[in-house]
This record gives sequence, C-alpha cells and structure tokens, in this order.
Amino acid sequence: MTLQADQDARTFDDAGVVVRRRLLSALDRAARRPITLVAAPTGYGKTTLLRQWAQEHPEALSFDGGRARPWEQVVCALREGRPVLVDDAHLAGWGSAFAAACGAAGPSASLVVASRVDPLVALHPDRLAGRVSEIRAEELAFSLGELSRVVARSGRRLDHAQAEAMHLETDGWPAGVRLTAMRSRDGLATDGAYSPSGSYLMAHVVADLDPRVRAFLLATAVPEEFDVALACRLSGRSDAYDVLGEITHSVGFVVRDGATGRLRYHPMLRHLLLSELEREPVARLHALHQIAGRWTFGRDQLEASAGHAVRAHDDDLAADVAVALACRSLGDDDWSALDALTSAVPAVFARDDERGRLLLTLRAARNDDSVGAAAALARTARRTSLDIPTHERVGTLTALCRGWLALGEGQGAAAQEWIAAADPAVDLGAGSPTAGLRSAWVRVYGALLVTDGRLDEVDAVRRYASRLARHAPCAGATAAEMTMWAAFAAGRPADAHKAAGEVERLSDGSPPRSVSLVRAWLDVERGSPAGVDPPQGQADQLPGMLPSPLLDLLAEHFRHRAVQPPRPAHEVVAECQRATTWLVARHTLLGAVTALLSAGATTTAVDAVQRVGTAHPRLETSPYLLWIALTDALRTGVREQLGPLLEQVDCAHDVPEDLRVRTLLAAAALAHRGDDATAASARLRPALESTAVHGWRRPWLALGPSAFDLLTAEHGRVGAHGDLVTRLLVELRKDREITDELVVALSTRELEILQYLPTSLDQGELCATLFISRNTLKTHLRAIYRKLGVESRREAVLKAQRVGLL
Repeated sequence: MTLQADQDARTFDDAGVVVRRRLLSALDRAARRPITLVAAPTGYGKTTLLRQWAQEHPEALSFDGGRARPWEQVVCALREGRPVLVDDAHLAGWGSAFAAACGAAGPSASLVVASRVDPLVALHPDRLAGRVSEIRAEELAFSLGELSRVVARSGRRLDHAQAEAMHLETDGWPAGVRLTAMRSRDGLATDGAYSPSGSYLMAHVVADLDPRVRAFLLATAVPEEFDVALACRLSGRSDAYDVLGEITHSVGFVVRDGATGRLRYHPMLRHLLLSELEREPVARLHALHQIAGRWTFGRDQLEASAGHAVRAHDDDLAADVAVALACRSLGDDDWSALDALTSAVPAVFARDDERGRLLLTLRAARNDDSVGAAAALARTARRTSLDIPTHERVGTLTALCRGWLALGEGQGAAAQEWIAAADPAVDLGAGSPTAGLRSAWVRVYGALLVTDGRLDEVDAVRRYASRLARHAPCAGATAAEMTMWAAFAAGRPADAHKAAGEVERLSDGSPPRSVSLVRAWLDVERGSPAGVDPPQGQADQLPGMLPSPLLDLLAEHFRHRAVQPPRPAHEVVAECQRATTWLVARHTLLGAVTALLSAGATTTAVDAVQRVGTAHPRLETSPYLLWIALTDALRTGVREQLGPLLEQVDCAHDVPEDLRVRTLLAAAALAHRGDDATAASARLRPALESTAVHGWRRPWLALGPSAFDLLTAEHGRVGAHGDLVTRLLVELRKDREITDELVVALSTRELEILQYLPTSLDQGELCATLFISRNTLKTHLRAIYRKLGVESRREAVLKAQRVGLL
C-alpha cells in the first residue's frame, strides 16, 4: 500500500503561536514507549504540539484521523520502523484496525495519538502492559509565563496580577487565552454565545450535543462545583452519574477534584452555560439557585451559598448564611463576605425571628455600641423552625452576646451563666463557623476570668486559644491579649509591654483600643510626663477582649491619676465605688490609696479599702491595709509597730507586683527612718530588682523625700543595682528643689556622672562603667566643673553636696 501521509511542506511559522519547549520535551520522553496518547478537549493545542514535534523529527509521518482508512496506513508505516503521528484520532474510531496499529507500535517505531476523547476500552490491554504514555489537558494548559507570551504577541502586555486573573478565567486553556486576548484587543462581546470564546465553545462543544445532555449541562452549571447527588437534584435525572461519564468522555471540560471527588466545568464553558441559562424561566432559575444554595450551605461553602441565596431571592437562606458567616468572621476577623451579603439582602436585618435579632445585635457590637446591642437583644423574636446547624449557631452566639453585655455591666454571675451555656461542643475545620464560634467563646470566657480576678485559670485558656489559632486566626490575637490583660491584672508592666507588642503584631497594624489603654498604664507607672490621656478609640477601633464599658472605666481612672494637683478625697472614693469588676476595682483602689496617702487621709484610705473589699470579695485587701499602715507609720514617725509590720511584709505572698513594690519601698523607708540599715536594704533590694525588670518610676516618686534618702544610703553600698540607683537618684533630683546657687542646671548625663565622683573609681574605670570614651568623659567633667564653679573633682563633690545634688 502506498503511504499517503499528511506531510505539510510549510515550515512551522512561530508568528502566531509559541514554541512550548516543556511540552516538546514531555513528548520526547513519552515517545520512548510504544504508544503515546495526547488526550484533551478541543482547543488545547494538540495539533500544534504534534506539528512542532514532527518538525523536529523529520523521520516521523503524520496522518489525519478524518481520512479514509488511516489505521491501515499507520500499520504499514510502523512496520517500516518509522514513528507515526495521528491527529484527531477519535474520527478514525477505535476498532480492530486501531488495535492492529497499537500492536505494530514498538520502542523504535512509536505511535503518537492525539484525540479529544480517551479510548478507554481500546487501550486497556496496552495500559495494563505498561506500553502507554499519556499527556493530558493539565499538561497542555498554558502556564503563567506561556500565557503572558501569547498575549504579548497580540500586542498587549500583562503584569503579574493581570496574568493571574486571565489564567484563573481561562484555566490555562490555550484557545480560551487566545480568544480572550482577541476580545480585549478588538473590543468584542465578553458574555454569552457572541463572545469569541462563547462562539467557539458553542460551535465545537455545545451545538452538536443531544438536547437532553445540553439541558443537563445547563442545570448543573449553576453551582461552581457539584457531586453526583446534587447533579441528580438539579437535573431531575436519576442517571446523572452516567450522563456525567458521557460528557467527560465525549465533551471534556469536566474536572474532578482528587481530594473531594467533586466535579466542576471549565470556567469558560460554565460562563457560557450560565449566560444561556438566563434565557430560562425566572422561576426555574430561582429553584436551581435555591437547590445549589442549600447544598453549598450544608458544606460550609458560605460565599457560594450567599451568591445563590441572592440570585434565588431567598431571604430565609440568606439569613442562615449570614449567621454562619458571622460565626466564621468571629474566628478570622474578615467581615467582607457578611457585609456583601447584608448589603445585597438588607432584609435579613428586618426579620422578626432569632436570626434577625442576632444579626442586629452583632452589627451594633461591631460598631462598639453596647446600648444598641442590648436594645437589639431585648427585642421579642418569633420562634421559627431552623435546621440544626443554624439553631445551634443562633443559640450559642446569642448566649455569648448576652454574656458579653452582662460582663460589660459588671454582672459577673450572670455572665458566667450565659458563657457556660454557650460553650460550643467542637471546634473542627479551619475557617469553619464552629471554629469561629469557639474562638468567640474563648475570647469572652477569657475576659470573664481576667475581670473576675481568676488569674490562675487564665493560662490554661490561653494555651487552648493558641492551639485554636490554627483553625481561627483571631484566637491567636485573643491569646496574646489574654496574656496582656493577665499581666495588667497582676501589675507586671514588663510582661504587659511584651504582650501588647504581640497583640499589635497580630492585629495587622490595627490594634484594639485595649492596647492603647494598657500602654497608658505603662506610661503612668513608668513616670511619663503628667497629662497622660488614654485614647478613647477611633470609630474603626474595636475595644478588644474586654467590653467597652470596662475600658471606659479604666480610661477614666488613668486620666484621673495623671491629674495635677490630685483630686479631692470624696471624688477618689466615689471612683472606687463605681468599679464594677475585680479588675477595675483593683486598679482604681491602687490609684485611690496612692492619692489618699499623698493627702495624708489614712482613715479615708482604710475606709475605701474596706468598702471595695466588701463589694468585691475576691479582692484581697490585707496587702493594701499593710501598705497604708507602713505609710502612716512613716508619716507619723511611730516606730513601735516596726517589727510586726516588717514581718507582715516578709510573709506577704501572691501580691500584685505594683502593690508589692510600693509595700517594699514603704517598709524600706520605715526601716531606714528607724536607723535599721540592714532591714532597709533587705526590703529595698527586691524593690530595685523589680524596678530593673519593670521600669517602675511612679512608686518611687510617690514615696517622696524618703525615696531620695533611701537611694542615697544605698548608693554608698556595693550592690548589683548600682547603676539603677544612680539613674533613680538623677531622676528624683529633677523633682527636688535645688538651691539657686547654680547658674546653669546640669544635664541628665552630667548628673549621672556626678553621682560617681565621690567613689574611688578612676577615669578609666568611670569610662568602662558609663560606656563612654575618655575624651567624652573629660568633656562632661569640664562642663560639670564650669557649672558648679569649681576646678577639681574634690571641690565638685563638696559643692554638689552643699547644693543638694549629692
């Protein structure tokens, strides 16, 4: 038989297409086996690939499957030992002649078959024998780089984002990429059968389909992905499995997800089908979207379900989806999907059932409107029959909202009951509504523990929140904020400062208002300038873990602590009485006692402590009373109770650090006043250790002249905190009245160096201690001598002692 191969005399013209070297190499590797199947739907560049490969292998013969008796000619060519390429092989059929051609193929005479359909049965024996290599649509699809090169040939250059968007739209389908580029270049229609891609698919895929298969495609194109059960419901056919198999085999453009087993159509085919579906009756469209919406809702595909609810005009489904989105948003802090749904279907807020009430409550809470949230929850809601997941979500989230509001009003017992009733059972599934609910529960429960003073339970909940962050990212920020508030409650600035930084890092540049308030506390305790005014929070700044009413009370307290001069005693006591929780009561009481002791109102301070202790039984009042007793003894000069008071200081345990350091300083000052240097130093050194860690300044300033005397005495001793003592002396002297003998005041650095002049350190040792060079030290010494009006180190020491600088 004379071979009539389709030898194209033209050389390959690369002006309109790109040479994809990765595919040519893949075909080279595949052709080492006797048979290579290149199977993909129309438009995937199978013909172009075979033509390019044949140009690089001139010994190969090419045949068109549409010609008469092609398999017989293929057998003859293979027997002559030449590789053979057969394009559109599906047109030639898969009968005995094809089997003969497969049998004639061998390693030195390979058979390359390009087809729109997969000859499953015909190739089965050869597949089992390991004689077949395959190249599928996934490999034939354009990569991002190939897509950009093809579009560039049409005169348009894409940046990376545009290339990714086009790749997502076309799924890398070569014909789709070319047609989309043509559409953009020539300003052609973008939708429906009149667009370039739509007309191509209509002509090559849809037009020749059986009407029943076409109707099946239209119905099942409504969801982005589906399974066989959903396909049966959408199409009304019980044989959906067989129809899908027929479409996959004969049409292609059907992709199966290997992980879930779900199916989806190629995005451009689905886009065409959806545009064709718009011609169907409105009632049918609504019914299909409703079916797809419920199916996606049951699988937590909430964005897809929201879209179907909008297109189906199904307010009931939209309300269910809105509740689920709200739960999920509590876990990932992404409210965009919920906002889009409620903007499209605002009727969900107007519903008179539990869902409408809950959504109104959440909207108010997101706007930091506690009054509006409480008013929404107070509405009477009609009881409706909800599906089980929605019923559980509504019940749990409503209970959490009630507990949150009760916590803000200082009703700890009621908050405890609501929070216990809202404990979700499981927290499985990254990004799921249940994980979001669990994250919200951890947040509210952690707030309850902190505000109620149950700090020993906080760590376990914090560790759980850290683990939960894998499923709900907000739980990670909650864990950090819980650490911050626990440190705030325990009076530990260093730990609070570190945790506040972590909260800011996890908040993506939008930290909650609670961070600003804790930093205001740090400024107060570390002696920032007067006038510290904790921010009230901007309109878009959420309160954080604690409800806004509690933050308002704390912010008011820190503003008052920064007021100079101090407020009247009755205002200070009144503020203590307004404290609604243990956390607020502890900090307001500390500030109140500080103010009252400064004013000499010891009796009023004791009365305030007893009143707060009665209102908040969990608050331990004995450390406050001990601090008051020490300060009163220091003020009055009564020394008879010195021994018992110092013993109580030594026996005190589990005292908040900010209160402990104040008690230690008062005890040290009292011992120093009693000429017991050893006892004074024994209490001062733990206070110095705490100051080195936490940066205390306010407790030292509140102690007044006694702090200066203590540090001056300690400065003469050899200890581990000599530098800290020097810095504290320098800072305290700024607030101490100095004689007017000095014409020019010494700088902070000069005051610090002055403290070392009475010591035995020489200039080299001073440089090493201060981490400065010898020249820098000499410059500072000349300035000190000039300002003091002296000429030597000894004279500088004597003059500084006389004017109160030493």
